[in-house]
Order: sequence, then C-alpha cells, then structure tokens
Amino acid sequence: MQKVFRLPSQLYFDLFSTPELSGDKLIAVYSILKTSRQGEVKYYAYKAKNNKFVSGYSLLRAKTKMSINTLKKYVPALIEKGLCHFDLNGDFVLLGNKKVKELYTRKLVPIVIGESFLDTALKVMSVRIHSKEGYQKKEIAKKLTRSEQLKQVVDKSNTNAGKRALKRSVKDESVIIEKTVLSLQGFSKLKDGTLDNKSKGYYWKKKLKVKGLVKTSRRFEEIEKMSFSEYQYLKSVFGLQRAETYNNGFLCRETISSFSAVDLTKVKKQEIKKEIPVSPKKPSKKPIRLDFDMIKFWESGAGN
Repeated sequence: MQKVFRLPSQLYFDLFSTPELSGDKLIAVYSILKTSRQGEVKYYAYKAKNNKFVSGYSLLRAKTKMSINTLKKYVPALIEKGLCHFDLNGDFVLLGNKKVKELYTRKLVPIVIGESFLDTALKVMSVRIHSKEGYQKKEIAKKLTRSEQLKQVVDKSNTNAGKRALKRSVKDESVIIEKTVLSLQGFSKLKDGTLDNKSKGYYWKKKLKVKGLVKTSRRFEEIEKMSFSEYQYLKSVFGLQRAETYNNGFLCRETISSFSAVDLTKVKKQEIKKEIPVSPKKPSKKPIRLDFDMIKFWESGAGN
C-alpha cells in the first residue's frame, strides 16, 4: 500500500522556495524522513551486529535508503528551518506534527512516497501540475458561465448595446478553450520558475508522462479541408512550417497540448498505456488535383 504524507501547503511553498537547492528534492527528503520512522517518535541511534555505533547521517541512511550525499546536502536546510535536529546521543529528532501545524497553515498537500527518492521528488512536482489543472478548470467554468449568461441577456434584449458587449467579451477572452492546456515553457516554469526553456519543459513533461503522473493529448487548429494526397503534394512542392501537419482530413496547425494530472492519492495502481503509432496513409497513385488555394493561404500569413 502506498504511503501518503500530508504536508502543510505553507511549508510546501517554504521548502520549495529554498535558495540554491532543488525544492522538489528538499520536500521529498523531508517527506521520506517523516514517513520512515516506523511508528517511533524519532530515529534512535543503535549498535550494529559488528558492534559499530550507527548514528547521525549513517543512521538516516540505514533507515531511509537515501544516500549519504543526498542527506548531507538537504538535511542541513531542514535543520536550519527548525524542522529537525541531531541530539547529543546521535538520535535524529523531527518536529512533531502538532507543532508543525501551529507554525504553518492547516491546509494540507498530499505527497505520495515513491519507490525511490527521485521518484518521490517527481511526485512532489506533480502536486503543482495537479493544482494548475484545478485552477484552469475553475477559470474555464467561470468563462463558460459568463459567456452563456451574456448570450442569454443579448438574446432576450436584442439591443445593439448588448450585441456590442457580447462582441467585446468574445474579443477579450478570444476562443474559450474547454480543455486544460500547458506549454513546454509552462512545464519548465512549474518545475523551478524557469521561463522560455522548451528543452527543460520537454524533459520534465516526458518524465511525468513516463511515470503516469500526467496525460497529454495533441490539439490541432484546422486550416483547410483536403485529402492526404493533396497534403503530401502541398508539402513536397511548397514546404510547410514545422507546426503544420495533417489530421483527420484537414491541413492543421498544432497548438499547445491539453493535459490532465493523475491524482495518485485516489488510485491504487496506475497503469501506463503505451501509445500505438498510427501508420500514415499511403499516397494515392491517381494524379493530384489540388483544390486548395495556395496563394490565398500564403497571402493570409498562415504559412509564415
């Protein structure tokens, strides 16, 4: 059965914002330390079978399976924040849950303890992904409600002022996206606040997908309806931008992927389904008759 540690949200933010350290890893270390005591009030130093006294970082290494280097890198930051300390006997003492709740807000964030330290750190990151999805869902619901209410008012009044208000609303909100979306830069920002770093965003998005912590699906903006043969002819003769592709009978432009976060606290076992690649359609041997207006396409700026 998976372990779930519930961390005060204010403490989550405090640990995540610690300078010069990976916030996800610091939270992971603290969460593992809190859940590995096996019912004891603290980690007790002990004498091993070879009569060697096990205490300090060696004690934590034996009890948590985290490396000495990891413990020595992150535990001092936890000690500095008053969350734990080593006593004179070499025991390791953690601040009790009651005192932690007195210092930080009562709103709790669930942290799923993974099979390893790095796996736990990835699950710490998935908490922010899940929060981002929840926020977007609320905003989508608000926009849909406002848009629907405004449409009802315009339909009833049928006034020019109402129509202008509806037009401004549509212009301000653009097209309401009914799916939660997150760009590669968005994944990068949620990781450590880094902006405009697509390669980092791609790396962490892939990591989350492989672990089954997030699901994504491609989204396309339709440009023109055409056959696959026409698309191939268009691509070979005129060339296309990287984001322009063929999907479901249309020349399309690929946009930001939609995503959904997996709440591991509500599932017992997460199965990762492998995507089966779809073989592209073979081009027709018939002569190509291109009904698509290529000149109009380039003049509109869509091909730039």
